[in-house]
Amino acid sequence: MTWAEAGSFARRERWHLAALLLAVAVVAGHRSAAGPAGDPWEQDRRQMAQHLEQQTTRWSPEAVRTRLAASPALAWRVGALSWLFATAVVLGGLAGWRALRRRRAGKSWLRGPWRHIPAVPWGVWDIVKVFAWLIALSQAAAFLAALVLRLGRLPWPDRYLAATVQTMVTDGLALVLVAVLIVRRYRAPVKTLGLHGPPWSRQIAAGLHGYLLWLPLFLAAGGLVMLVSRWWALEPTPQPVVVMLLQESRPRLLMALMGLVAVVGPVAEEIVFRGVVYAALRRRWGVRWGLAGSAVLFAGLHADPLAFGPILVLGLLLGWLYEQTGSLLPSMTVHVAHNSVMLITALTARDLLRLLGTGP
Repeated sequence: MTWAEAGSFARRERWHLAALLLAVAVVAGHRSAAGPAGDPWEQDRRQMAQHLEQQTTRWSPEAVRTRLAASPALAWRVGALSWLFATAVVLGGLAGWRALRRRRAGKSWLRGPWRHIPAVPWGVWDIVKVFAWLIALSQAAAFLAALVLRLGRLPWPDRYLAATVQTMVTDGLALVLVAVLIVRRYRAPVKTLGLHGPPWSRQIAAGLHGYLLWLPLFLAAGGLVMLVSRWWALEPTPQPVVVMLLQESRPRLLMALMGLVAVVGPVAEEIVFRGVVYAALRRRWGVRWGLAGSAVLFAGLHADPLAFGPILVLGLLLGWLYEQTGSLLPSMTVHVAHNSVMLITALTARDLLRLLGTGP
């Protein structure tokens, strides 16, 4: 690129470059402004991790069984989760055995014809613009909200309510930016994003089938994380949303959090990371590098070093399902199912901790 071309690009994309610079400044500012000691979320996570580490060593199987006997509903949930996990492991093994047999016979793991991912007109720069504007507008929305509260002398919401609203705004902004910067600009039909119509049952079944097929990789990644954390004495710190779920008691806010974690977040993330990001990386560097790049970005933005491996495997599975089926519904099905199971497990663990008298 010549200087003249660079200057022309800068003039043409000046507003997007300004948003990018603002986003970089915001990220750098968040990392340098306050260390772990000054971050209230980091303090909550560390306190909860230390509390759980101290209390779980006091448990005994007999004590847990005795307490569960006094709470039949919670005992049923614990048993149902155990049964679900064991059944998923068995079905995952059967799915893997069947897939190997079909591969040896020269067949695909999925029956019947499926759609192909269409060629997309957007590229890597469009991805950068979406994320730059997402960070910039999210910060602008937070600033305006703070200004309105201060000028109106309104009571400040607590961190949990503010974080829930901010997450809702961020998910909504992500979809709006995709609609404006991708769909509207390139006049692309929604099918270009992998959003197709029926038959939905077949697509949902394909997603669950793929999830079971990849279950051994999830278990291996989770086991590796446990070994690494124990070997190097690392303390896994819960995500802010997990901290909120374990400590929040207001029914309406808890329901909003559950909806965000189980439905809204997965749907928005699939449209952004698979429908937009993976499609653009696939166009630029091919399927393998597209899968790897989108999965690394997906795992990295979750900002959890110890959970990077399992989230990376999940990102690879979601991209692979989109590549295999040409539709986002299988990926959305897996993402919703995965987050829902994790959500139910977290809430069950919270209730079990409270029953044992050691929970928040």
